[in-house]
Amino acid sequence: MTNWRLALALCCLVLAQPLRAFDWEQVTTNGREYVTLHSFCTFYSFGYAVPGGNDRFTSRNGAHSVSLKAGSSDAYIDGVHYVLSFPVESGGGDWLISKMDVIKLFEPVFRPTEIDGRHTIRGVVIDAGHGGTDNGATSRLGNEKTYTLDTAYRLASILNGAGLKTAFTRRNDVFVDLYERAHIASNYPDYCFVSIHFNSAEAEARGLETYCLSPRGAASTSSRYLTRGDIQKLPGNDYDPQNLLLASMVHSEIIKLNPGDTSADRGVKRARFVVIKMNVLPAILVEGGFVSNHMEAARVNQASYRQALAQAIARGVIRFVNTMGDRHLSLPSEMPGSNLSSQPPRAQPIAPAAPSGLAHDPANGNSTSSTGTTTTGHKKKKKSATTTLATPTPETPSGPIPSASPTTASHAGQSSKGGSGLNLAEPATPAPSADADKAAPEPDEPPTVNTTPPASASHHTGTSTTTPSREP
Repeated sequence: MTNWRLALALCCLVLAQPLRAFDWEQVTTNGREYVTLHSFCTFYSFGYAVPGGNDRFTSRNGAHSVSLKAGSSDAYIDGVHYVLSFPVESGGGDWLISKMDVIKLFEPVFRPTEIDGRHTIRGVVIDAGHGGTDNGATSRLGNEKTYTLDTAYRLASILNGAGLKTAFTRRNDVFVDLYERAHIASNYPDYCFVSIHFNSAEAEARGLETYCLSPRGAASTSSRYLTRGDIQKLPGNDYDPQNLLLASMVHSEIIKLNPGDTSADRGVKRARFVVIKMNVLPAILVEGGFVSNHMEAARVNQASYRQALAQAIARGVIRFVNTMGDRHLSLPSEMPGSNLSSQPPRAQPIAPAAPSGLAHDPANGNSTSSTGTTTTGHKKKKKSATTTLATPTPETPSGPIPSASPTTASHAGQSSKGGSGLNLAEPATPAPSADADKAAPEPDEPPTVNTTPPASASHHTGTSTTTPSREP
């Protein structure tokens, strides 16, 4: 009896002790902090084999697959393209993954229920890009501002049907300043924010991409240099893990609109656009296709495509809502009446003045506050060729894909409250690049290329020269 009691007491003592924190293999090189691929695979229960220098490392655990390449920022998780903040490096007999990407990208995707500050999401602030004198990108078929508003109403209808509340930054064809859009979102606590845009660049550019805010200390996807602005903490950085998770879940849904076409997945990317960097809600910006591309412009002009895009965004948003809190909402495909509708959104009355009292001047695209200060309107810049190339298809590994070993397969899903927290300190904030002053200012919103300049009369009245076609 005494031996039995002693054994039970020892067992209880062991169970009461927290599990030992995971020991990451950490390396600092060129002033940047990394972890080894070996420790990354061990922590997340991926099969590990020493990768070759020119091979793509591909592995899987019980829940996810991951594909990486040394010298590249292109990563693939479950076949979805992500652009890392820093390229994977090779050295010391193993590959190195930046701590920034482990904390700000891989961890939210692999273990979303471990995100600090998870809470119930009650609704969605929907931001229809551009509007009024700001047509956005235009083509011979129509313009961006009309497509975004149409898609926004379709998205709201689907989300409302699923049980989520919605709010708009604009309900009609009016100009709303970018900072005002972020301010409007601040009036809806416990919501998330989705900005809808359609892309433009050189004629060959095509595909879908989703943006969330760049972490502090990392340059945006389109930038070659780490600037002084990149090391400043922004309001939206309080939600780095939620931003990435929302972008990930939405992007993994919208790329299903191009089944089997991996080149159309341009990736989950990072930027410091005003509507996401100044937002106090989890926020993303979705690019739903290129109106500068002949084929995609025709597709975007179809009401059925915009309805399908809205449904895909809604599925991602609802997955995020269900993960973040205690809600169990049905996805649109599971709800009655969720088939592709080609009916246009109902007409809306002129929206009341924004809560801050910011007045919008349609004549010059500037916004004047009640204090007399002026905010400059949007600038249009052509995207550089480096950001318009189709994303590469993941290479097929030459050997078998390593799988998690039976002894480690249970590790990845453990709760940090059970003793397997990430246990990685935030990376130190680096200094700006020596060439930081050479970097062009980051645009306040996605740049646009207008293939069909708007008529002057339309520009002054703020109305569209063309409207999207309505299918019968």
